[in-house]
Amino acid sequence: MDQKVRQFEVCTQDGSVDRHGNPAIRANTGKWLTAILILVNQGLATLAFFGVGVNLVLFLTRVMGQDNAEAANNVSKWTGTVYIFSLLGAFLSDSYWGRYKTCAIFQASFVAGLMMLSLSTGALLLEPSGCGVEDSPCKPHSTFKTVLFYLSVYLIALGYGGYQPNIATFGADQFDAEDSVEGHSKIAFFSYFYLALNLGSLFSNTVLGYFEDQGEWPLGFWASAGSAFAGLVLFLIGTPKYRHFTPRESPWSRFCQVLVAATRKAKIDVHHEELNLYDSETQYTGDKKILHTKGFRFLDRAAIVTPDDEAEKYIKSEASFSESVTEEEEV
Repeated sequence: MDQKVRQFEVCTQDGSVDRHGNPAIRANTGKWLTAILILVNQGLATLAFFGVGVNLVLFLTRVMGQDNAEAANNVSKWTGTVYIFSLLGAFLSDSYWGRYKTCAIFQASFVAGLMMLSLSTGALLLEPSGCGVEDSPCKPHSTFKTVLFYLSVYLIALGYGGYQPNIATFGADQFDAEDSVEGHSKIAFFSYFYLALNLGSLFSNTVLGYFEDQGEWPLGFWASAGSAFAGLVLFLIGTPKYRHFTPRESPWSRFCQVLVAATRKAKIDVHHEELNLYDSETQYTGDKKILHTKGFRFLDRAAIVTPDDEAEKYIKSEASFSESVTEEEEV
């Protein structure tokens, strides 16, 4: 009993774990030390992304030889692809990789795309030398050079899109919502996160945008690549200290399981005050536990433990006989 009390005091209470999968030690993991690394990472990544995106229409017209309508259309498609890849990143994070691994992999893709764009622009696309400004467009490019350019910018879209929906949540994971002090810090983190995002965007739209508008495309792109690389390095530096939540099965699968379980138990009265509701022990498993609420009471049927469930518990695994309160509240 004393050992459990000591573990309760030393470990986080929201179910977070360290990189080895053990309960996260409050004093040695997370909090502002890791959150600051994530904030700086976000600022640098935003600077890098908008360092490319803010003048991409100009690049397509002055360097790639496209007219304004075609360039604007291609940039719209590229921007839309970023948001599509955001769905991919969110799915992989929630179901398979977890937020840390997803952020690291997609940031590496982001850096690779920026370096490819910087190299191809300086070595292949700016022909003749000095072209790429308003009164000196570049000559037409071969199919190979055009394909290389689009491969690099869509690799950037993949990296930034897959990374972006996870980094804010991963930053919030560094604070234990069950602790009063860390709970307030968690709320403050999102304000600072928004500040970091806007500072990165401000710098890219002013300084980098100016250099690129003057025809210094390689300088602007290399600055973006360097910024993204520095952000990735800072992100990896915090690896030993991060708090994690283990990925779970597909949210669609959990959603359907709750509805099926609630339907199977449709005849049970959910307004009884002493319902035997099942909830898994998530405190030290890396899953977030959600408290039971009084809304949508008909879904409580999914978590009710019936005598048949109790009998089935000894035949199948514990998680198979009833959906948990946490899963019900997620729906």
